[in-house]
Formats: sequence, C-alpha cells, structure tokens
Amino acid sequence: MGDRVSVGTGAAMMSDQITAEFGEPNQPLAGLRLLLVEDEALIAMELEELISSLGGEAVGPFGRVADALEVLRREHVNGAVLDVRLDGDTTFQIADILLQAANPILFVTGAVSLIPERYRQVPRLHKPFDYAEFARLANSVFGGR
Repeated sequence: MGDRVSVGTGAAMMSDQITAEFGEPNQPLAGLRLLLVEDEALIAMELEELISSLGGEAVGPFGRVADALEVLRREHVNGAVLDVRLDGDTTFQIADILLQAANPILFVTGAVSLIPERYRQVPRLHKPFDYAEFARLANSVFGGR
C-alpha cells in the first residue's frame, strides 16, 4: 500500500499520487455520475476531489440518508460511494435501491463490522485509506461502465 496522505492536502496532491500510480491520462470514471454519501466533511471533500480527479462527477456529498434518497428520486446516477454509518443511521436503504437497479456501489467506511452478510459481494474500503488504494478500487468497481 502507498503512503497515507493527511486530510486536506488538496486536489493537486491527489492528482499527482494517482498519476504516479496509474500514469497520464487516467480518467476511468469519465462520464460517470456517482452519488457520494459521507457525513464527515473533510472525508467528503477528499472523496469528491478523488472522484473528480478520476474523471467522474460526484453527486453530493450528502450527510443525511433522507437527502440522498431524495436526489435518487430525481436524478440519474451510475453508482455510489457510501459511508455505512451516518449519525445513527445507515446507508443500506440507498445501497438496496442502487443494487436493485444494477448500479455498482463502493462502501468507504470505518464501520466494516456493521455491514450485514447480504452485502458481502459489495466492495469496501476501510477508513483511513490512501488515494491510490481508492483509485484502484474505484477503477475496478466503476471503470467499466
């Protein structure tokens, strides 16, 4: 695994790390709209920048399940990056809607032990994570869409 990069280092450093890992240009998420559900502001900003640096568009971030569900009713997304636990709630209802529509999801969470067995096939990334690790998994999960 690569070095962990501290929170708030910015898009330039993320882009440099991803470029070093994958080469230039690498935008495996080009044209994809990914729902981003994360209630920790700094992590949400980092994930939004990472999705953008890989060519995707983050829809969100949303820190509340109800807000994310409302957007799912109105907008098309190609998949989602979901934290599992949001201030006493979980994102499993969002995951169910997306999986039923055959949209891939990626759990990015520190609460891996809370993920029920029925989601064992869903890729997951444990917090804290490094940028190259996210980029590799995002490319695997969303890149072929």
